[in-house]
Amino acid sequence: MAAVVQGLLTRGTLRGAGLAALVLAGCAGGPPRREAKPAVAVRDDAAALPAVAVVPGVQDPAPADLGPEILLPKGDEPDAEIARIGDLVLRRSHAYARLLTAHPKLALSAVDLLVFDVLVARHAQQFGIRVDAARVEALAAAEERAIAQQVAVELGRDMDLATYVWRLFGMRLSDWRQTLRVRTAQRLYQGYVIRYLALREDRVQVRFLVHKDPKVVQEVVDKVRAGADFATLALRHSEDPTRRDGGMLPPFGRGFRHPIVAAAFTLQPGEVSAPFEAQHGDEARWFAVYCLAQMPGRDVPFAAVGDEIDRDLVERPLTELETNAYTLRWRPGLEAPPK
Repeated sequence: MAAVVQGLLTRGTLRGAGLAALVLAGCAGGPPRREAKPAVAVRDDAAALPAVAVVPGVQDPAPADLGPEILLPKGDEPDAEIARIGDLVLRRSHAYARLLTAHPKLALSAVDLLVFDVLVARHAQQFGIRVDAARVEALAAAEERAIAQQVAVELGRDMDLATYVWRLFGMRLSDWRQTLRVRTAQRLYQGYVIRYLALREDRVQVRFLVHKDPKVVQEVVDKVRAGADFATLALRHSEDPTRRDGGMLPPFGRGFRHPIVAAAFTLQPGEVSAPFEAQHGDEARWFAVYCLAQMPGRDVPFAAVGDEIDRDLVERPLTELETNAYTLRWRPGLEAPPK
């Protein structure tokens, strides 16, 4: 699920910005309704909120301390009220039960995200990883400016950011800003933990190609050994989605779950493997691997490499493959779904 989050955080159209805000705010919603003029100009004050029969629950305040605990559920958190219709109180458990009935995959994805966050929090506590409050503030402010700019460009003067946030999330702007900062800190912890754990172990970076026909793979290997560019051939022939990046994978360790791992660690930079057969999804396919770099692990404290990881995350954002690999490796009892 963390991978889903990373995908939603990609900036693009206003719809993309709304989804980014949705994930950061931790609320349910959809794309903004485009209206010529909003019925209520909602501002950041209680008096501007419309009188409605359903009263939204109070948002949790942003914690003063941005330690790893912000990723953990509150141990004594009650089943809080989220809305009220007449004398009927609706609680968080009701919302989850309803979501599980109407959209079971979405409900289970929320559970996956919670489990992922707990794993990240435990590793952050174990290795003394903490986010910097100034860094969180800078990233959150930049995210807010980007969304505000897209609202202004695509919706014009008839809708400001406060109105947009209220209509999309049912939140005051001040509450949304608090939650934005919490989610920004949580995203930082995710990046720090995944990249730091990877840095501590021996890793390799490779390109690979997969194809159902062994003759195609052998032809690629022969051409690469004669001087051809592996990335170009992977783009042309590979049947894996990584073909778009020339078969490139992010650096990985021996615990990475992928058919090419064993072969990858036998290669030196610049070497290409012989074709080999392995399971790929539900069927056997043929593979070739090209080694770009061998990267020995570094047993260093996080404080010594925190700035380096920060720069790396800016230049090379966390990928879906990395978050999936982290979850598969560290989540206990995680099994493949039944066929």
